[in-house]
Amino acid sequence: MANRFSLVRWLADDRKMGAICPADLEWSLQEYIPRVAQGSLLRMARLPSIFEENLQAVGVMVRKGHTYDLNLAFRDFKTEEEAMAWLMEPL
Repeated sequence: MANRFSLVRWLADDRKMGAICPADLEWSLQEYIPRVAQGSLLRMARLPSIFEENLQAVGVMVRKGHTYDLNLAFRDFKTEEEAMAWLMEPL
């Protein structure tokens, strides 16, 4: 969807997202991360999960993302208001 509509900002609310199963993590590493790395997004704000298992899996995905030449700023926030304020700053 991000690429289809040329989105440049994304808010990921992962606060209640639980563990990511190994098969889904592997798919994310092989399919999702490369597409995001080559896509239109310039800023991604995240409200991290409260679950340690999710934080670990997302950490793996973030590290994989850093292996690409990215034009994407990625930050974690504690509140939606802080995240939205950062997302809406001029690019």
